[in-house]
Amino acid sequence: MGITERWVRTLMKRKKDGLSAKELLHKKGPRSPHPKRTKPHIEALVIETQQKTNMGPRRLARELKRTLNLNISSYTIRNILRRNNVKTKKVRSRNGNKRYYANLNHWEALQYFQIDSKHIADAKTLPPKAYAALFKYRLPKYQFTAIDIKTRMRILCFSDECSFANGFSFILYIAFLMRALGIRHRMFFQTDNGSEFGGSEESRKRKILQEKFLEPLGVTLLSIPKGEKEAQGFVERSHRTDDEEFYIPALPHITSRKVFMTSAASWVKYYNQKRSHGGRDMNGKTPKEKIFELSLVSSKAATSIPPILLDKVNTFILKMVGAQNISWDSHHLLQLIKRKQFVAPYRELIFGIP
Repeated sequence: MGITERWVRTLMKRKKDGLSAKELLHKKGPRSPHPKRTKPHIEALVIETQQKTNMGPRRLARELKRTLNLNISSYTIRNILRRNNVKTKKVRSRNGNKRYYANLNHWEALQYFQIDSKHIADAKTLPPKAYAALFKYRLPKYQFTAIDIKTRMRILCFSDECSFANGFSFILYIAFLMRALGIRHRMFFQTDNGSEFGGSEESRKRKILQEKFLEPLGVTLLSIPKGEKEAQGFVERSHRTDDEEFYIPALPHITSRKVFMTSAASWVKYYNQKRSHGGRDMNGKTPKEKIFELSLVSSKAATSIPPILLDKVNTFILKMVGAQNISWDSHHLLQLIKRKQFVAPYRELIFGIP
C-alpha cells in the first residue's frame, strides 16, 4: 500500500495522544518556516478577505491588488488557503449543459443585452431563513435583469408579478435609459420565450412589440431557441451570482420592502462599480472600468442606475407610449396599428430622433 513502518508508528503515537481522525493524517510542516514564506499577518489578511468575500484565488489576487495594492500571486493565495484548510463555499454545481459562444468583438458596448426574469423565491436555492423572509415581509418575488454582454453592466428591476405588462415595461425602460445616456447605435435585446416577454418569436404579441414599439426606438428583439437556456448564459450566470452573493447572505437580515430596495441598489452599484469580473475579455475589470475604457458614455451614470418596482411604474410607461388600452389579441389592435397611435409620436420628443 506504500505505507512505511515509520508512518504507522507515527499514527499509533498520535492515536495514543488522543488526536482526532483528521489530526492523525495531517502531516506536520518543517520545524522552521521557509525564509521566503508569506508573512503571518499577510496570510491572516488573505484568509480574512476570503472568508468575507468567498472568492477563489484568482479573483482574490485581483481584489487585494485593487483595494490594498497588495501584489500576491494567485498560486501563493491558493497555497495559503490550502495550508489553512480554507475552501470556497459552493452553492450550486455545474449542470454539464452545452455552452454558447458569443463573439464579443462583433458588438459595441451597451449594444447587445440579454434580458431575463428570475423567480427569487426558489426553495431549492435559498436557505430556509432567506426563503421565509420573502413571504414574511412581503418582498418582491421576481427580478428582471438586463446585462450587456460586452461590459457585463447590469440593470435590475423587481416586481410582485411576472406579467407581460411588467416584462414589456422593463424592455421599454431599458431602451429609454440607453437612449437617455446618449447611445445612438442600434441595440439588440435577447430574451427567452417566456410569456412575460410576449412568448415565442412567432407570437402576435412579439411581432407587434417589435414593429410598433421597439423598431421606432432602434431596437431589435431576439428570441433564443426553444428549450435552450444556455443561449442566455451571461444573464443566467449573473443570476447565480445574485443568489450566492446577495440573496443568500442578505435576505435573512431584510425586514421590509424599503430595506430590500436599498440593499438591492447597493448590490447593483457594487456589482457594476467594484466587483471585478474574470470572464472573457474582462481581465479582472469592473463593468464601470470596461465602459470607461471604451469611452462610450458616462461610466458612472451607466453603472449607477437603481432598481425600481415595475408594478409601480408599468401603468405610466405603457400610458406614455400609448399602449395601456391595447387589447393585444383583438381586432381593435389592428385598428390602432393602422392609425400609428404608438411610440412614433413620442420618439422625437423624448430622444430628439426624427
